[in-house]
Amino acid sequence: MAGDRLRSSDGRVPVSSRLRVFISSTMNDLGDARRAVSARLSSLNLEPVNAENMHPDGSASWDVIRAEIEASHLFVLLSGDSYGWIPPTGPGGGEGRSVTHMEALYAKTIGLPILPFFKKIPYGSSNTTVEAIARDSFRREVGDWEAGRFRQEFEWIDELERKVGDALLDLFHRSVLKEMAEKRLTGIRTLTGASGRKFDRMPIPTGFVGLDPVLLAGAGISVSAGLPTANVMIELFGARLSLGIDGDRILARHRFADVASAVERRFGRAELERTVVQAFDMVQGVAPTLGHLAAVSSFRHIVTTNYDDLFERASVARGVPYTVRSSNGEVRGDGEQLTIFQVDGSVGSPSSLIVTEEDAAHARLDSLYWSSIAQVIGNRPVIVVGHSLRDENARRVLVERGSGAGLYVSIASDPMDEILRDRFGLAECVGTADDFLQSYEYAHRQAESGALTL
Repeated sequence: MAGDRLRSSDGRVPVSSRLRVFISSTMNDLGDARRAVSARLSSLNLEPVNAENMHPDGSASWDVIRAEIEASHLFVLLSGDSYGWIPPTGPGGGEGRSVTHMEALYAKTIGLPILPFFKKIPYGSSNTTVEAIARDSFRREVGDWEAGRFRQEFEWIDELERKVGDALLDLFHRSVLKEMAEKRLTGIRTLTGASGRKFDRMPIPTGFVGLDPVLLAGAGISVSAGLPTANVMIELFGARLSLGIDGDRILARHRFADVASAVERRFGRAELERTVVQAFDMVQGVAPTLGHLAAVSSFRHIVTTNYDDLFERASVARGVPYTVRSSNGEVRGDGEQLTIFQVDGSVGSPSSLIVTEEDAAHARLDSLYWSSIAQVIGNRPVIVVGHSLRDENARRVLVERGSGAGLYVSIASDPMDEILRDRFGLAECVGTADDFLQSYEYAHRQAESGALTL
């Protein structure tokens, strides 16, 4: 349950930009199923919301559950053998409905899209008990709703996990998730852009604050905004290729660029670009994170491999004049306070996207573009945030730097990161992208005001 989430003064649940999916089910028979669905949602960079059983009196807990449902974009309903606990008192008391039934009815009342997954009832099971009759009546009721067109059945947990993933990937492809997000944007509070929000302040290593460093930003900055990760994109490509039951095993063997090339070979370039744009378009309601907002206020030069426009939108939100330069020669904006080098293109200009290895190799041939990046970096320090440094274009940014120091920010210290740091001469800093960038903004402002000794 998301009971520890920050709440606004009016009791509503302020939420992140990620699409939130409320998981409703009985607990005594579907606990493992809930965990599996939650893990699958997280793997797709969707935010699972698990509200546990109400307390015996039903009052305070129902207020929490209702607020969580209101702050969600999608409702996944799991129905198993049990109908569930029926509160004798408090909200719903005396109505004869289970908590799961109450949750589904409330979701329907507020227009929340519902995806039902019903566990198959074993052959020969009694359907004449009071609970079985209530369960089957509830299922028929849901089947009569609009949600009935999404209804699926499952027998095993791994089957459920696969079907939930397939259903959501299908919604990605058909832009249904975008429609869901747009319908739910009104009235949903968001943490993004909030002022005065506390964060875990991190110590910034010496040699970076006040020395006009260049920020090299990767997908790790935008993931918390709800945008699809590389793994999600690989799954979308795999679904487009219809790889069948061995799809996961096949995809695990190949890189993002290779799977993208397979889509391009089978369906053509236009379809590849459409798949990428559609995946990003489904979260049109997404907003810049606190990290994006802090970054545009603290750095004069940002080099990013991200396809999104969140740095641009953050600049507009903070009133920072900016210019974006893409590797295909496209220039957006004419501001001088911030320059954003978007080395892998933008979903706003599909023809600029660097998706396959062939695209990346072609982009690296643009000597004028890369020399402009090298000139900007010069001997300035480079700070890498939210990037795995696996692709050649990102590594080239580090190769282009002169004698300036380098810093690698990662969410955890691991042996692979140590190899990367040694290879490129980068110092270590451990923390989330948002916490680091907000900490850097704080230190930057302190330095500008003279309150911080460099």
